[in-house]
Amino acid sequence: MNIVGIMIIVGLLIAAPWQAVANITIFACEPEWASLAKKIGKDKVNIKTATNALTDPHHIRARPSLIAAIRQSDLVFCSGSELEVGWLPLLLEKAKASVQPGK
Repeated sequence: MNIVGIMIIVGLLIAAPWQAVANITIFACEPEWASLAKKIGKDKVNIKTATNALTDPHHIRARPSLIAAIRQSDLVFCSGSELEVGWLPLLLEKAKASVQPGK
């Protein structure tokens, strides 16, 4: 291959838009945060929620499905208004999650 061909290929690679291969997995404590994360991330995020609109976010149990969801998440998206103070720390501890408050 000559130098012109190599320069064309390199130019195309530099100019080509790069896309992330993997989606970001987000664990949302409430459905409102899940909706916001989906609106912002569109098809680049996978959302898992701890509650639904009919669930009181003060009284969530640390179910195995929630522990697994936190363990697989890249980001935890919660309100910070202490709705989840009774159950979220327990989930993070049991999941031995890589996501932790402030990190």
